[in-house]
Amino acid sequence: MASLCASAAEPLVESSAGRTALVYAPTKLPAFGSRALVVVLHGGLGNAQRLASGRIESALNLNTVADAGGFVVAYLNGTPVARFMGADKLGWNAGACCGQPVEKNTDDVGYIRRAVEDIAQRYGVDRSRIFGVGHSNGAMMTQRVMCETTLYAAAVPISGPLESGATRCPQARGKRILAIHGADDQNVPITGGRGKGMARVDFTSEAATARVWQDSGAVYDLHIVPGAEHSVDSISAQLQKQESQTLAEKIARFLGLLGR
Repeated sequence: MASLCASAAEPLVESSAGRTALVYAPTKLPAFGSRALVVVLHGGLGNAQRLASGRIESALNLNTVADAGGFVVAYLNGTPVARFMGADKLGWNAGACCGQPVEKNTDDVGYIRRAVEDIAQRYGVDRSRIFGVGHSNGAMMTQRVMCETTLYAAAVPISGPLESGATRCPQARGKRILAIHGADDQNVPITGGRGKGMARVDFTSEAATARVWQDSGAVYDLHIVPGAEHSVDSISAQLQKQESQTLAEKIARFLGLLGR
């Protein structure tokens, strides 16, 4: 499968549910009311602008794939991880990780639901075609949303397990999850425990996460990428070598938004 190479324009800055978000809507889309939406959550110390711009985690590049597949992409913002790190270093209250969002018990589940409903209404999204994608702390938050709500029809968490402490996720029964994790990830180890990043928490293993989803009746697939580390750049580079597709293409194909 050849990689897509078309370039996408910058997404629009939107204000949704009290925070800014970036929304990319291709020129060619299905009819209003029938469109699909992919909700993307940045990792810890990241933000929507960095993830959407292609300058830091460039390999995600969902905008280009959205052009080919004809779907809307929304990059949401978390809240500051720590006072001393600046207002652009954001995270999510996904469980044990990370920083102030957890300490303040920020209602990120509520925020995401409100923001997605607002964006879906503005852009004519079919509520049955809303999907979640997240990296690292954003992957953990994506899994929490999948566990606690019926918002997402399917989800792709990247480099991040379920950290909320839940042992059952009845809302996810019958839904599909593709978890992608680099085999050489030392920030959030596949086997769990403390990584080499700044989080300084003991992470849940992917095996334990898989048991929760499987016990909850979800269709859960863990794809461990040989040779890949924590970043989406590293994972995408290895996928291109091994599968001749980018990470963004793999995500869109799993969600049924891009032809095989």
